[in-house]
Amino acid sequence: MKSRQNEMHRQPADIIRATGHWYPGNLASIHSTIEEHTRNSGPSRAVAVFDFDNTCIFRDVGQAVFRYQMLHLRYRVPPDALAALLPDRESLLAGRPMAAITSTLVDAYERLWPLIDVNKQDRARQMPEYRVFTTLLLWFTDQARRDERLGPAYVLPFMGKMLAGHSLVDLRVLASEVLTAIMAEPLTEQKLAIDLPAPLGHLEAGYPMGLHAHREMDELMRMLALAGIDSYVISASTEWLVAEAVRQLGFPVPEDRIFGIRVHIDDQNLLTTEKAADYPVTFRQGKTEIIHRFIARPLILVAGDADTDYEMLTLPDVPVRILINRNQRGLISTLYQDPRILLQGLDLRSGRFRPYRESIPA
Repeated sequence: MKSRQNEMHRQPADIIRATGHWYPGNLASIHSTIEEHTRNSGPSRAVAVFDFDNTCIFRDVGQAVFRYQMLHLRYRVPPDALAALLPDRESLLAGRPMAAITSTLVDAYERLWPLIDVNKQDRARQMPEYRVFTTLLLWFTDQARRDERLGPAYVLPFMGKMLAGHSLVDLRVLASEVLTAIMAEPLTEQKLAIDLPAPLGHLEAGYPMGLHAHREMDELMRMLALAGIDSYVISASTEWLVAEAVRQLGFPVPEDRIFGIRVHIDDQNLLTTEKAADYPVTFRQGKTEIIHRFIARPLILVAGDADTDYEMLTLPDVPVRILINRNQRGLISTLYQDPRILLQGLDLRSGRFRPYRESIPA
């Protein structure tokens, strides 16, 4: 109790000065903006908005749950529902016919499903179809994310819909289980590969392992709170998974200020494969829609790391714009030299902040 009382009497900037490896110029800009706001605004209505994956944490909780669910076959989606989620069979994906991808994936899952359905996943994982299903599903989502026609706008809701049949309580348990497992993993990458008959051929895809919180972002949120500024999280991962990660990792953001991918919940309180009504996909423009429709308060700070955050990071009249530098290409890289941006470097080998704008490659 005494330490909590002492913290309440500290000045807002003291919290963030106490720890972390911010680039000093970024820290100075954050301090001066927040202190000026505190002096001049009186009771504050301003808010800060943070992306979550690879901004507040190193790695992506949505992807972590997706691959854990896949590898452990933690599904409640029957095969016909999976088939209905897959794209138009007349198209191509990475040069392969979608019809072949769909039929191979669904056929493998149909063979695994009788054991999955009675919670005998360990036996299902011994079947030859397990390797076909897991490798092809991982490859499919990786390639679909890069596909101009599908992209993240398809893949992110797809990952949420694969959680159908679970309750919100189930999701919290699953997210907690995944976080416990992956936070003990090394920061490395695992690959799956398989050779299938033509026209699919050789397929391989990788996934990152490990995860940890950026304590600098936690301290920033606490500094903002002392200045009377509420922090919100808008994520492109499934909302209820992010909420559990925020809670378990100790970020000071209540659940009603967390937004992410949603699906429709039925009258039995189970997730479905249907999209949530009148709610955007929290990707790119969808994030700014959340800000305008559901937050509707002046922004003093935004923080992100990827293309999905571009529109949010370029909103007008935002004093502090923090961009985590993951040495990415594409749209987000056009902001790396933008004078409005506070570019924050990482050591990508350890996933930790470093006191520079530049990042060290993994």
